Amino acid sequence: MIRLQEKAHGRSSAAPRVHSSRPGITLTEVLISIMIIGIGLVSLATLFPLGLLRLREAQRQSRSAYLTESAAADIAARGLFRADTFAAADFLNSYPPAPWAAGSFNRWFYSPVKASLDPAGDGSFNPLLQDTPGYTVDPYYVNGPIYSPQGAVAVNRGLPFAYDPLWRWQTDHVNGGIYLQDTHNPSYATTPGMTPEARFAAGNVLRTVIPSDYDGNGEPSAHGLQRLTNFNRPAYTNAAGNLVMPVMPSASTVPGIFVSPEDMVVQDPTVIPQASPVVPDFSISGNDSLGSPQVTFDWRFSWMITGRQTNTANGAAFDGNVVIFENRAFGLDLVPAGNTGTSVYQASGEMVYEGIFGYSQNVVTAPGYAVGYASGADRVVLVRWPAGMEDPVIKVGNWIADVTYERVQSVANLRCSNFPDPVSGVLGGVPNMLNNGEWDNLPAQRCIWYQVQKLGPVQNDPLGGYRAMVVYVDRKLEARTLLQPGGAPVYRNAVLVAPHVVNVIPQSFFLR
Repeated sequence: MIRLQEKAHGRSSAAPRVHSSRPGITLTEVLISIMIIGIGLVSLATLFPLGLLRLREAQRQSRSAYLTESAAADIAARGLFRADTFAAADFLNSYPPAPWAAGSFNRWFYSPVKASLDPAGDGSFNPLLQDTPGYTVDPYYVNGPIYSPQGAVAVNRGLPFAYDPLWRWQTDHVNGGIYLQDTHNPSYATTPGMTPEARFAAGNVLRTVIPSDYDGNGEPSAHGLQRLTNFNRPAYTNAAGNLVMPVMPSASTVPGIFVSPEDMVVQDPTVIPQASPVVPDFSISGNDSLGSPQVTFDWRFSWMITGRQTNTANGAAFDGNVVIFENRAFGLDLVPAGNTGTSVYQASGEMVYEGIFGYSQNVVTAPGYAVGYASGADRVVLVRWPAGMEDPVIKVGNWIADVTYERVQSVANLRCSNFPDPVSGVLGGVPNMLNNGEWDNLPAQRCIWYQVQKLGPVQNDPLGGYRAMVVYVDRKLEARTLLQPGGAPVYRNAVLVAPHVVNVIPQSFFLR
């Protein structure tokens, strides 16, 4: 019956069934496959630089933690902040300028008036609590024609300082360190007894370009922190080769304390060339100033301290920050000072610009005051510089610091004090109505670190005449710039741009 039906429909039962075969891969499929593989390879390749960045950041964090613990232990065990250890630490700054003799120590921080008032003493004073406008200016003699004006004096807390023996040692450890010449002081070469300095974050370029501040009370408060050390020079000899200053044996330990060397890899001395482009070179490269073999260190990470004594009456407690550097530069740079036609020396990696901490054109003034603070600018810093100055290099993740520092106490009173100036009776401080009436432009000497979270492009200064960059920091500003209505500053604050700083860790220190 079935066969009859197939014949009726014209089909034969003997005809084979035809099955359709699968077609080949089309060009479209090949292109899609290549695209998918390409996306995967690109994604995989992207992981390598990201992994290297994460590895570098992890190494920075782990090394920072190690160095912070090491710093706290060394400060406590060695008593590095003990005030009495600064008295005879640096003979280049001795006063009076007489050669060292057995049994007699010239003092670095020396006051002739203090010596006359205390014949039994040695005339030295504590640099943690007292600063001077210049080494020929006596902080204890305010009214005299030679020793005025008075230097900055700590009131409740100590003065901020930079404890930085490594910079002194490494910059020129044979000759005892290089001292930065302050352009507003007489030349050390022509004025005996006037020793040039190397203060941390000294705004020499800023103060040379802008010799007069807005308020007419002298130059900007950008004099920098005292760069302290209580490790003496390894040795000092005169032209005849005779030892004229004593050797402080602990000076040789400075690299071991303030540097975190990379892991040592002993290289085969029979292999020529011996130096490797990959592993650190710890071979003997020569002799130090004492004639001892000197190892070539590979100093990638190092540290210093910016801090202050917690209480002027208690020299055992300090608060501050451990500042971690990566590949830190040591030395002095001769920097052109804008369009002034002069050049000044600046410590390498420590460029200082004008900073408006808390910038906005919306300024809220307190009752009875014509100036005040910006509204809605808790984390905004406007970095400004004259067109002739070098543009700062600031990136996200970098650290900047408010390093406003006034060395002259009378000027500090005019600009930042909540006590009337004894001459003019003017209050330098102004309450901030946006912060419960706090005097947010205090203190006159400070070093406050911030990490950059976001920044704008370099542009023309919104206040006119300068170049500027808006920087957003990671936390609320601890001190603010006093502003006129419209956003112009009342006086200039200083901001440090230090690209070699990779971490700043707050730390409290206690001496035993």
